[in-house]
Amino acid sequence: MANTPGPTRERLFDEALVLVMESGLDSLSMRNLADRLHIKASSLYKHVDGRDRIVAHIQENGLKSCHAALSRSLPNRTNFANAYRKWAIDNPHLYEATMRTPLVRSGMDSDLEKQLVSLVMTVINGSHEQARAAWSLVHGFVDLELLGRFPSKANMKRSWDFVLQMLDGL
Repeated sequence: MANTPGPTRERLFDEALVLVMESGLDSLSMRNLADRLHIKASSLYKHVDGRDRIVAHIQENGLKSCHAALSRSLPNRTNFANAYRKWAIDNPHLYEATMRTPLVRSGMDSDLEKQLVSLVMTVINGSHEQARAAWSLVHGFVDLELLGRFPSKANMKRSWDFVLQMLDGL
């Protein structure tokens, strides 16, 4: 049997991200991650102080990924909302870990969240209150859609078009 080096911190984070992207944040346990890396769970603590640090890394990736998707949509509000919806639908587990789970702010770069808020402010071109209202409108619709909360026969295109009209009215 070949002598292979143990996992690095970077490989641990990469594998954790893949695990979450495939199976969701609930699947991220130290034991599941260690199994994927073919090591004992206790060995993970040589690289991180706990699960929260790993979740913070995943959330940082989610914020960066969302920011990149939204940046390509500027400055149009409709394009911005459509980009957010597409990113969420294309990355449901990363969306869940980043947008539906409290951020582990103590373990992440605080500028990432500020950059995302700044993008919303730029697109809305209004007050913080208007930006919060716009974000809530778009995020709320997308969140309900991903949770399967709309009836199966609902006209989602028409409903989304109303969201876009409301967004333009802010």
